[in-house]
Amino acid sequence: MARHDDSGVNQDSLDFGARLKYIREYNGLSQRELAKRAGVPHSSISMIEQGLNSPSVNSLARILGGIPMSIAHFFSCDTSQLKEQIFRLAELEAHQRKLSDSVRAQSIPIQNPSSITRFEKVFYSAGSDTGEVPQYSAQAFSGLIVTGSIELTLNSEVSSLVVGDAFSLGAMQAYRLRNLSATEDCLIVTCFN
Repeated sequence: MARHDDSGVNQDSLDFGARLKYIREYNGLSQRELAKRAGVPHSSISMIEQGLNSPSVNSLARILGGIPMSIAHFFSCDTSQLKEQIFRLAELEAHQRKLSDSVRAQSIPIQNPSSITRFEKVFYSAGSDTGEVPQYSAQAFSGLIVTGSIELTLNSEVSSLVVGDAFSLGAMQAYRLRNLSATEDCLIVTCFN
């Protein structure tokens, strides 16, 4: 049974319309652009978003095809998880953490706050070293060399890694990282899980 407010507006349509508007705006589409992509009149989308009209399943599928998004995803996606996806350099740099005198890390936000995965950019100053004493991470992590070159010591094996090379370490695995470059920072993008 449909719910109506004091003005007679169908509240289920309003919730549905608010969801459509939020997802449309999240995808950077105006009502006109979505209507054009979906091949429907602009007024149809406007009326749906205002809670004045409920589309048929076929009409909804057509409208969502302009995003593109399936009907199942439209109803199941958690709109509270839809947040900013672009993070500018200045914003990220403002939230860097100093791990040591020569190493700093910068977390990269992730959409799902309940996820156990975490991304970071880790900067090793020219000639820096994590030290002769092995380092251990409580979490497994992987790294990708983005700039510079790094020496990775795992147990007694020493490897030189350059831009494009990657590594993966298990939880509590002993390691040592040393920036081989004397003139530039080495940047590693890491993924913790």
